[in-house]
Amino acid sequence: MRRVLFLGMIALTVNSCGVLRPKPTSDIKVTNAKDLIEQIQTIQPSWNTLVMRGSVTALQGDASQRITTSIRIRANELIWVNATMIVPVGRAKIDKTGVSFYEQIGKTFFEGDFSAIEDALGFSLNYAQIENSLRAVPLFESPKRRVRFAVIKDGYILKSRQGNLRLSNTYNQQFMMTKQLLTLGQKRLVIHYSDYQQMSSQWIPMKIRYEGQSKGETAQLEFEFRKAEINTSIRTPFSIPKSYTRI
Repeated sequence: MRRVLFLGMIALTVNSCGVLRPKPTSDIKVTNAKDLIEQIQTIQPSWNTLVMRGSVTALQGDASQRITTSIRIRANELIWVNATMIVPVGRAKIDKTGVSFYEQIGKTFFEGDFSAIEDALGFSLNYAQIENSLRAVPLFESPKRRVRFAVIKDGYILKSRQGNLRLSNTYNQQFMMTKQLLTLGQKRLVIHYSDYQQMSSQWIPMKIRYEGQSKGETAQLEFEFRKAEINTSIRTPFSIPKSYTRI
């Protein structure tokens, strides 16, 4: 069970002194899907690198585990994760070829495709979709046609379908994503976003919670970041020790 939880955590997974946390405001009101999509696109993040430090909690059944994490992202290229629990636990790397990680407690490693993500959350996602899930950007682009638009108390909802896949994206009144929901048959993935910080005119969610349901099982990953930096020089060292055992 610990290995499954670790896999789920590690596979997904201006300096903050100058970061502002004001309440975003907008006087713009939209009345249709086309205008909403255009407003959403104007505020989507455009950083080249992102560094986030905090913790992630994994829940599966009655088991839970919390670790300290540092995530470094190089846009459209690489997600690097370092995990610790008082002592180093392991590192992970996600790029366009797949997922790799090693854990230092059991001295094991994994190298493979994105099936590791599917095992953790129930949905098969590619690299761009995984990165977008951390950017608070839709995993699947909403079409401007055949999309249902609704105004709710605190914002807006866009709903659409791609084949049997049902998509529902919720935004606040400032056009920032607060939730995206994917449903495919009995499988369900919900991603929640909150506690946005503004950095160089870009908004970064500091709390991200994934809830995956598949085959009657539910898994949850909750990231809480206390510090973030954008567009800084980053290092992403990753080398699997030769003595480790493949899993």
